[in-house]
Amino acid sequence: MNQNVKQFLADTGAKTPVICGPMYPGSNPELIAAVSDSGGLGIVQPVTLTSLYGHDFREGLQLIKQLTDRPFGVNFTIFGGANKKYHEQMKEWMHISIEEGVKFFLTSLGKPDSVLKTAKEHGIKVYHDVPNKKVALAMRDSGVDGLNCINWRGGGQTGIQSAEQFMEELHDIDIPLICAGGIGNAKDFEQALQMGYAGVQLGTRFLATHECKITDSYKQAIVDHSEDDIVWTNKIAGNNSSVIKTDDIMKGGLQTGPVINFMLRNPRLKKYARMWLMSKGVRNYSKTAFSDDVKFWQAGKGLSNIQSVESVADVMKSFALPD
Repeated sequence: MNQNVKQFLADTGAKTPVICGPMYPGSNPELIAAVSDSGGLGIVQPVTLTSLYGHDFREGLQLIKQLTDRPFGVNFTIFGGANKKYHEQMKEWMHISIEEGVKFFLTSLGKPDSVLKTAKEHGIKVYHDVPNKKVALAMRDSGVDGLNCINWRGGGQTGIQSAEQFMEELHDIDIPLICAGGIGNAKDFEQALQMGYAGVQLGTRFLATHECKITDSYKQAIVDHSEDDIVWTNKIAGNNSSVIKTDDIMKGGLQTGPVINFMLRNPRLKKYARMWLMSKGVRNYSKTAFSDDVKFWQAGKGLSNIQSVESVADVMKSFALPD
């Protein structure tokens, strides 16, 4: 076991260097608990927990704790002050997480300075999503404990470069790197560790499990499609999101119109455009979670290596570290 893997396991309390990435839809409490209980690290997505699955945030965390005594983390998406109400809500979620004993935060977008300050006061490790070397170095310098390297094979909001390029550019960085994107089976996992990654983040593979509460049609679509069926759209969040090509996705095209494009190019307006797109996307993906008639299926290119819907325990067994 290389030193990077050891550091990740020490930071998270996991037994296997596998993160179940935060998903909308998909991150129901039962899935998060099952991943942690099987040795990985489940991550709570607060909006999914509360708005999609209808849990009070504290009670949702307590439910996970009833289902497993293993560690899990919480994801905080930072929007750069575009929505004060959301930021107040995020602070509340953070303090509840601390009170409930959470020891790992995964931050996304924006600058995590305020989260880092609070986390360090309470002995909580913070990893941050990064799309490239420039952001990675800035986040390293800000004091995060690890980097979640979002590559171009990931599902949902995807990256713009390969896992290999990340490792080439960041191989000498002194904090753990997580390979996020394109991990569908044990071979993909092993290759990521051989490249030097400290662990992997999976999304699509955990969507296609019995414990995940999305529709059976969504799960079967992951099994039935290949990476050739994956397309990118910026209509979900303003940047590229990786989805399975369906009639619902292709309706109206994959790219935003001229007004939103202008806002996305404007530094002052970009955050508002992204907030609007994401709120619209939330409505579509809420329907996707529970209706077989709505086919907005986020997935990454690792789905080519997903052959069946399985239990989380069986998925995690395949990712076990060698003795």
